[in-house]
Amino acid sequence: MVLITTKTGSGESGRPKVTYSFRAVNQSLGKLPGTFTSAKDWIDYKTMSGFDMNLQMEAAGMDPNNYKETNWIDELFGSSWSTQHSVTFQDGNDKGHFFTSINYVNNDGIVKGTKDTYQRLTAQLNADYQLYKWIKVGTNTSIEKWATKSVAGGTAYGSVFTPALLLDPLTPVYWDSPADFPTTLKNEYDLRPWIVPVAPNGKYYATSKFVNDENGNPLYQRDRTNSKNSGVSVRGTAFLDLTPIKGLIMTSRFSYRISQSNSHSYTPPYYINGQAQTTNYNISAGANTGIYYQWENFINYNKSFGKHTVGAMAGMSFTENRSDNVSASAASAAAYEEILTGSASNFQYLGYVKSDANKTIGNTPGQSTSLSYFGRLLYTFDNRYSLQANFRADAFDTSKLGANNRWGKFPSLAAGWTISNEKFFSENIGSDIMSFLKLRASWGRNGNINVLSGYPYAATINYNAAWYSFGDDMTQIYGSYPSVANPKLTWETSEQIDLGLDMRFLNNRLTVALDYYNKTTKDLLFSANLSPEITDSSIMTNAGEVSNKGFEAEIGWRDRIGDLVYSVNTNFSTLKNKVTYLDPTVPNQDRIDGAISGTNFLMRSSFDEGHPLWYFKGYEYVGVDKATGAPQFSNIDGKIVSSSELSGADMKYLGSSIPKFTYGITLNLMYKGFDFSLFGTGVAGNDIVNVLYRYDGVPLRNSLTYYYENAWSPSNTGASMPDPAQVVSDGNFWGSSAAMFSGAYFKIKQLQLGYTIPKAITQKAFIKDIRVFVSLDDFFTFTSYPGMDPETATLSNQAGGAGYDVGSYPTMKKVTMGASIAF
Repeated sequence: MVLITTKTGSGESGRPKVTYSFRAVNQSLGKLPGTFTSAKDWIDYKTMSGFDMNLQMEAAGMDPNNYKETNWIDELFGSSWSTQHSVTFQDGNDKGHFFTSINYVNNDGIVKGTKDTYQRLTAQLNADYQLYKWIKVGTNTSIEKWATKSVAGGTAYGSVFTPALLLDPLTPVYWDSPADFPTTLKNEYDLRPWIVPVAPNGKYYATSKFVNDENGNPLYQRDRTNSKNSGVSVRGTAFLDLTPIKGLIMTSRFSYRISQSNSHSYTPPYYINGQAQTTNYNISAGANTGIYYQWENFINYNKSFGKHTVGAMAGMSFTENRSDNVSASAASAAAYEEILTGSASNFQYLGYVKSDANKTIGNTPGQSTSLSYFGRLLYTFDNRYSLQANFRADAFDTSKLGANNRWGKFPSLAAGWTISNEKFFSENIGSDIMSFLKLRASWGRNGNINVLSGYPYAATINYNAAWYSFGDDMTQIYGSYPSVANPKLTWETSEQIDLGLDMRFLNNRLTVALDYYNKTTKDLLFSANLSPEITDSSIMTNAGEVSNKGFEAEIGWRDRIGDLVYSVNTNFSTLKNKVTYLDPTVPNQDRIDGAISGTNFLMRSSFDEGHPLWYFKGYEYVGVDKATGAPQFSNIDGKIVSSSELSGADMKYLGSSIPKFTYGITLNLMYKGFDFSLFGTGVAGNDIVNVLYRYDGVPLRNSLTYYYENAWSPSNTGASMPDPAQVVSDGNFWGSSAAMFSGAYFKIKQLQLGYTIPKAITQKAFIKDIRVFVSLDDFFTFTSYPGMDPETATLSNQAGGAGYDVGSYPTMKKVTMGASIAF
């Protein structure tokens, strides 16, 4: 159990402190994707792919010798500002302390326009007071009001980012008039001119004349939906500490969270091309409320006698989470049929929906509870040997597990030996060589059932959820059906062993911490599809075991040279992840493969024994036939074959999205009034699969220049990528490891330089402190990945989606300027 203490104010009696802080952040796109921004290079690549680009451009109404080009990344992303103001008040004396603050954030995201914004106003109050020597009370409370507008991302369809990565550089952002339209759009415009969207500048959103792109235009994907979300939340904790006798502390703590939010969205019908279109008006709104509280009661007792120190803790915790969410939506009853009584923005609410629109209402309140008991025993002898034993038992309400398996019991043990406190050490090794040496070991278990809900152990009835017909009568009747239950479900349990060594050398200037960990997760919970002869539903099951093991190291150096005080800290960790067991009763393992839904992308993520969790499975691309430029693959037997010789049985392990190495560095310098800090972090040993640049029948999309710069040609037979003409429509190639790249990167997350004005100057103006600073955040990324941001390139909203890049919101690089003034 970890107890966290928040800031409650200064302990200096009669010395109140008021601080104002301000920061202004200029934000821009961090890492540029390696797509074609040069129309000349794109034309050359497509010519290499076998297309007569002169003919293609003439058919699109373009002059092959005189054309304009569009940089879609520059059109979508821009520089923006985020500002933050904060005022804090704090004071304290021997009886109590208080800390209060007001903070305001106004952030305009890097997507151009006003559809990507965030505002937040927060007030915080923390206080504690010693009523008597044996009673202490306190509270931490925050109130937050927020509002946001966001753009769609992280999906292959309906995303703002996907078309910016896929549209060719010859397509303009806007068309001046309908005379510029392709034939299909012109025909639609002649029938229904109002359905072709008009941009705020009075022009028309353009889209490619070379492909029927399903997203159309990134700026229209940004503009087509008017949506906003806002809410208020209150979080707080109140506690009472009783100390009836020395060494015994009784604590009762009540924590709560109250949240309320509203959402509104309105989308009209539109037509850009045959795929980027919708014929319906849609409007929706939602109101969400949530109440969460946790009540904890525990007793701590600590006592020292002689060389012995003993401690004990026992307690319980009860939590309850209630939600009540109401949603409503309306859509056109027929194509292009208006659903609102007015089209202006002040009419885009459900109260103005016409009576004949199709309406949907949703409301399902929820409630969940949990109960925990926990305890700890601690013994220390002579500051040399320590032993700690912990135990906790947890249970959730009936919505997760049945009565026989409801309780999870999780013990843990930890032991430590401070070798440097032994006489043989302290009498023979000076602190100027080695001042501290401690050996640690621990073992423990914990559990998880967060993925469970809806009574999966019982065959509940899906009420009026399907249509049925009986006998020869084809009349359909609305009816119910039972869910597929698994009464044997139990807790997913992780068991971990840690061995550690802490060392300090050279009068504590050099610190080293080494750890080895081995964690095994048993009875892994996941959803598996059953045999189609039984049902088309999936079932939750405990059917897997996963091993995670590795080493961790932290090394730090702290020293001073005259007025220069400096420190360097580094960390490095390894991870070996592997599925060590998969229940053989689970149907064919292909049934728990994960694919990128809605695409023809062949590579998948698989859950299989002997490999990392959700590893990449597909065809192994091994290079180019130097004589012909054709792609070559390794089949399941290791034989080099052509694309036409591959079958589904040849799919194999290709890589994993899980990093094998994680590392970081922190540097701090202080010289007189100046301070400087650097923080960097990185990963290695992981892979990213770029899903966007597949064939899917649209080879005239944009692409990664990587395939162009490394393409085989008669004059470049040693290339790593094949002749573009031979893979232009080869789904095996685009779904193979040729689409997989190293996800390794190193980022300098922050470079900050600050200066604190000497007190001799500020005190003359009755100011305690003034500090100004400037920092570069997420400004430098070092990676070989040719896509956008390797840190955010993942599809995390579906099982096995990690490591798939479909165009997610990228990390922003930021230039921050700020100051803080304390009175």
